[in-house]
Amino acid sequence: MILNKNQTYIIAEAGVNHNGDMRLARKLILSAKKCGANAIKFQNFSAENLVTKSAKKAPYQIKNTKNNNSQFLMLKKLQLKKKNYFELIKLCKKEKIDFLSSVFDEYSIDFLYKDLKINTIKIPSGEINNYLILNGLNIKKHKILLSTGMSDFKDISYALNTIFKRKVYSVKNNNVKILNQRNHKKIKSKIILLHCITDYPVKDKFANLECITNLKNQFKLEVGYSDHTLGIAAPLFAVSRGALVIEKHFTLDKKMKGPDHLASLSPTEFKHMVNDIRRLENMKGNGVKKLEQCEIKNVKVVRKSLVAKKNILKGEKFTLLNLTAKRPGYGLPASKIVNYLGKRAKKNYQTDDLI
Repeated sequence: MILNKNQTYIIAEAGVNHNGDMRLARKLILSAKKCGANAIKFQNFSAENLVTKSAKKAPYQIKNTKNNNSQFLMLKKLQLKKKNYFELIKLCKKEKIDFLSSVFDEYSIDFLYKDLKINTIKIPSGEINNYLILNGLNIKKHKILLSTGMSDFKDISYALNTIFKRKVYSVKNNNVKILNQRNHKKIKSKIILLHCITDYPVKDKFANLECITNLKNQFKLEVGYSDHTLGIAAPLFAVSRGALVIEKHFTLDKKMKGPDHLASLSPTEFKHMVNDIRRLENMKGNGVKKLEQCEIKNVKVVRKSLVAKKNILKGEKFTLLNLTAKRPGYGLPASKIVNYLGKRAKKNYQTDDLI
């Protein structure tokens, strides 16, 4: 995962939208590449390590799967085998798209890093208080995407302090304090916070996109956005607010059975989002207000010059009664009128003559 501050890193979140089918997983990779994604992200978990056999589904999972079976039974059908990940990585390398994955248990960290040779690890929102995972990360080896759904500043600080194995942050009255600038400087390039709201889909009124700016200002880290709203408006707003990473759920068909398909983008929608983000990046510029090259041809046409409002005789004083400003802008700039008021004309002028 290589970040470029001039270009948003866009992740197609395949998640479990392969439905446990390697044929679908391969198709998701090929489609994400065609859509212009920088990376496609899967999930590393085993149902046995993730949930108890009696754990109930979230309301959105019940709604989207149209049954009330346990989380365990649902996830058992959606998990991939370890050998499958090697095949998926091989295909990603061939297609030149980054492979990423989320970890849901402490055993998956070494599998990603040591076996799959993946050094960027995504920590999903549900694991932000999971000491076993957070403490298992090695900030010297791993680059970390930390999703912040269902959390506040204290939760995020706990996660970061646990990952860094030292107390770098404290929180008081909802304000974050950096306790050790030296340590912070060492680790700030190793972690990206992802603003996230954990619901599927998220209603607009809960998106709280101003958090992107707030997280960046408070924690002094790079920030991205993991989006669960409908459509592509939120990712575009996030990029305009400085989000360096955009993650969006991606499916081949929103009508497929499964917990996340309905809150995902189709390939056509995802490609539209990528194109609009790239266009927005091109529009952002550097913020310096200046005459742009494309405007030069219009200056003389659109700006105004100082002209005679009526006939003016030689020796007559210039006043607001006989001077005005009109296009084109080939003559004295209209701003110069104050320099001429009270001075005498050195020749005769006809109405509309440039002064």
